[in-house]
Amino acid sequence: MRLLLQLPLALLPAVLACAAGPLPIDPLWKSETFRRSITASYGIDSRIEPRITEDEAFYLDESAKAMAANDRAKAIQILRDSTLLAKSPAMLFTLASLRFEAGETEESVKDFESALAQFPNFRDAHRNYAVVLVQTEKLEKAKSHLIRALELGAQDGVTAGLLAYCHAREGHHQPALDAYRLALITQPDESQWKLGEAQALLALERPREAAGILQSLLEKNPAEISNWLIQADAWIGLERELPAAANLEIVHRTGALDSNSTLSLGHLYLQNGLPDLALERYRAAISAPEPAPVGRAVEALEMFLSVADWARGQEFAALLDGTAAYAGAFNPDTGDKSLVSRLTRTRAMIELETGDAATGAKRVEEWLRREPLDGPALLLLARFREESGQRVEAEMLLEQAARIPESAASAHLARGRILVATSDYENAIEHLEKSQELNPTDALAEYIAAIRELSEAR
Repeated sequence: MRLLLQLPLALLPAVLACAAGPLPIDPLWKSETFRRSITASYGIDSRIEPRITEDEAFYLDESAKAMAANDRAKAIQILRDSTLLAKSPAMLFTLASLRFEAGETEESVKDFESALAQFPNFRDAHRNYAVVLVQTEKLEKAKSHLIRALELGAQDGVTAGLLAYCHAREGHHQPALDAYRLALITQPDESQWKLGEAQALLALERPREAAGILQSLLEKNPAEISNWLIQADAWIGLERELPAAANLEIVHRTGALDSNSTLSLGHLYLQNGLPDLALERYRAAISAPEPAPVGRAVEALEMFLSVADWARGQEFAALLDGTAAYAGAFNPDTGDKSLVSRLTRTRAMIELETGDAATGAKRVEEWLRREPLDGPALLLLARFREESGQRVEAEMLLEQAARIPESAASAHLARGRILVATSDYENAIEHLEKSQELNPTDALAEYIAAIRELSEAR
């Protein structure tokens, strides 16, 4: 009877979680297409743009000449010094856009608000103001301006793409997907919108389509590390662990894979029969300048138990002991009790399976002196007692574990199986049914039915 700890493949996408946010929006501000679109000149449409007088046109033209000469400071100064500025939505809008590009965010906001107060249907002002709001993380307000720009007839990729980003940040993935695809109609080469589309597809559990989009992005720019990571999530969604491992390995070799994701790479190797590579990656994760979270390091140790690889589990346990960053967390007096319990039980299991059951049992006993109500530890000690032939003591420990809610179902199941082994079917059924009541499973129901048949046949 082996106690195996399983980490389902379905947990790995959450473990990877490599891309921060629904879209790495920062590169967008550097995109030439994006910058050109928000500072572009506009035509004449009295419904969505204010009419420009000859005097306003003079200052706007002078400002444009300064911009053509790459003198943004002069372009801003020309507009700021004009006596027409305060009552000119067009000039305020232009100044706000230039200030935004110059990094004068607060001043830009004031100018956009002044322009919109005078001309509420100013479509491009709604759009450019929303850009500023997105950059300053005021997404709800930005979304309202983006929607208004669309209502006023905006068809550009920036408006749709940023609206998609706002939807994605709110977890509204279908509207995000629709908006990203709308953005790609007019900006088909904007990689940020393609990436957003891929992430929306992943969130909607359509990993095959996402993987294809990410592949096209990687072919165009293989140096973009985040795309390798996100595509790894897509491969996981398609249950293609080895391609996912290949993606993560590429990032690992660049030195850009963080310790948390390096542990995930180890999991993938271990689950696919590559234990030596798994151990190497686990070692790298705990010895990194910023070691993996201690809970995930213990998870890696548990992974060796899940495949009954006791030798490597023993080696990795020794590595954990030598990791100074974890010393406090593993200290029974100062560490998290749940974490110390997991570590104690895992090490004890390794000792049991590598021929040192006495040391393993002693380890659990010492922990239970500190934490007598640790149900999983009681279950494990009961197993040690049972395997050493101390059945009565094992049953006593299971009786204690049955009184603790977190371990009650497992305790009744273990007690029932001990009784089945001694042909005490009637009492065994009683415990098995209690376990089924607390944690119903089809497999246990079938087992109870089989034991009942044995009991009736006697």
